[in-house]
Amino acid sequence: MNLRNIDLNLLPVLAALLAEHSTVRAAERVGLSQSAVSAALSRLRATLGDPLFVRHGQGLVPTEFALSLEAPLAAVLQDVQTIMAGPGVFDPSRATNSFKISGSDFYTEMLMPGLARIFAAEAPLMQLQ
Repeated sequence: MNLRNIDLNLLPVLAALLAEHSTVRAAERVGLSQSAVSAALSRLRATLGDPLFVRHGQGLVPTEFALSLEAPLAAVLQDVQTIMAGPGVFDPSRATNSFKISGSDFYTEMLMPGLARIFAAEAPLMQLQ
């Protein structure tokens, strides 16, 4: 199967359907209309060659194949979120950087005690010279 031929926007819809067992609730979860989710389900069925869900009363029951996709799909979506989040947030409490700061004696006496206290409290693993 060629990845270029797959609409990856269908994956969050599939995850929502697996979680909700309802096109209405899945639509609310992903911010689409119920008819858009139904259309996405039709496209997923055609792409994957499986009915994925069968109607049972007011809800949908996933097929065995759909259930087998649940864990790998969750992992893939989590990986995509991690990739799209970028490098992450800087956490000074875990940083291990080392800095050399130079300045005149006046600035050293005025700024360094306060700066050293801040670094000790906020970034204890960092080193200042």
